[in-house]
Amino acid sequence: MKWAMSLNWVFTLGLALLFVLGGVTHNRLARDYRNRLDARIQTVAWVWALSSVHFSLVVLAAIRSTWHFNLLTPIGMGGGMVLVGIGTTICLAQAYAFRSFKRLNFMDHKRLVTEGIYRWSRNPGLVGWTLVLAGLGMVRESAMVLFLAIVVWVGYRLHLPTEEEHLRRVFGDAYEEYRQRTPRYFGWPRKTSKTPQS
Repeated sequence: MKWAMSLNWVFTLGLALLFVLGGVTHNRLARDYRNRLDARIQTVAWVWALSSVHFSLVVLAAIRSTWHFNLLTPIGMGGGMVLVGIGTTICLAQAYAFRSFKRLNFMDHKRLVTEGIYRWSRNPGLVGWTLVLAGLGMVRESAMVLFLAIVVWVGYRLHLPTEEEHLRRVFGDAYEEYRQRTPRYFGWPRKTSKTPQS
């Protein structure tokens, strides 16, 4: 009983920290994007802190099956493992498409990446990580892991307009044409006219 109560406090404090770090990180990225081409190393450190807190909460929730719910084993294990596999593949394809640690961490916007997985999705990292979390939540029957998947989806979705405006400012018509051609989440590339539309 004491362990369960202390675990509740850990998640309460962890989620509070996650929301605070999310707000600070968003504001720092927005400020960097207004004044620079790339994010500063201090801002990247905030991104890593945010990711570390989120990842730690996911691991803890998965280990403890926090907010446990019952799911038929074939559905939970089979479906969950499929989602984890697809999500992991998408995340690895995203990292491969960038081919640069700096580019992957908002520190290099010298080239607009449109090949590989980015041909079918403008935000493969968001799609991939969300699928990993959804699958892990099913395998571990943890509603907390599923909740953390929703948190990351909503948080990143709120940040997307800032990122897209920055890419539009840096790459101009090339990004606008890419944005029209490529689905936000996943799908077949669309044919576009050569003249970008607003």
